[in-house]
Amino acid sequence: MKFMKTNKWIYAIMLASLVWVACDDDDDKIIDPALNDTDETFVEVAARSNMAQIEFSKIALAKATDSLVKVFAQDMINEHTAAQDELEDIADDFRGVEWPNDLDEGHDAIRDQLDSVAASYTFDTLFIGTQVRAHAANRNVYQTATTTTTEARVKSYASKYLPHIEQHLGRADSLQAV
Repeated sequence: MKFMKTNKWIYAIMLASLVWVACDDDDDKIIDPALNDTDETFVEVAARSNMAQIEFSKIALAKATDSLVKVFAQDMINEHTAAQDELEDIADDFRGVEWPNDLDEGHDAIRDQLDSVAASYTFDTLFIGTQVRAHAANRNVYQTATTTTTEARVKSYASKYLPHIEQHLGRADSLQAV
């Protein structure tokens, strides 16, 4: 009889130990590593740029008078939204990335400028001019990121989207010439 009581206690202790181990969420490993400063800065700049391109292009969809400008704007919305979603998936895996919730001052000023111009040829010219300047600047940022970032997914993102940025720049440049 004493043997059975001892076995029950041993089984109870073993069961409690198993439950405790199963519920322990400290796996002693880094779940959300941090990016180095270069990688983190690139992610934050690219995110803000994607956000700006989406916002500017939404304004252009409403105000552009040239059908080619409207098509370009819709393409920018589609492509920068896909790029933003992919970048956010990367950023979610790292702590410390400051994901933008709104535009910075420079992009905010451009948005205000686009908002202030009536739907016209002037708006189309202004919008395409902002696209040429923005994509030229982004090309430089992405080119630098392909050689200076160290985290594999960040470097892969920069390498994947650099040709897209160059294509957008070429398209905007050709629309500016019209």
